[in-house]
Amino acid sequence: CAFPRTPKAARARQRGGIVVGPAWVWECQRQRRRLPCGPYLLDGSASSGSEGEGPEDAPPPPSPAPKAGKGAGPAHL
Repeated sequence: CAFPRTPKAARARQRGGIVVGPAWVWECQRQRRRLPCGPYLLDGSASSGSEGEGPEDAPPPPSPAPKAGKGAGPAHL
């Protein structure tokens, strides 16, 4: 999230999520691994308890669900 006080960030916190800045995404990509979120938390996220979350403790990001429709092809492929 680029800004900590947006409706989307507030909704994420209400649902138990954490809000990190874009630097976390870029640094994870640069190092090619999931980094701890603590150093990248935006204001208001520290109460989520993820301060000490390490890459081994972090769940993998969810895979996008396949979309049905034109050009989707058979599910078994």
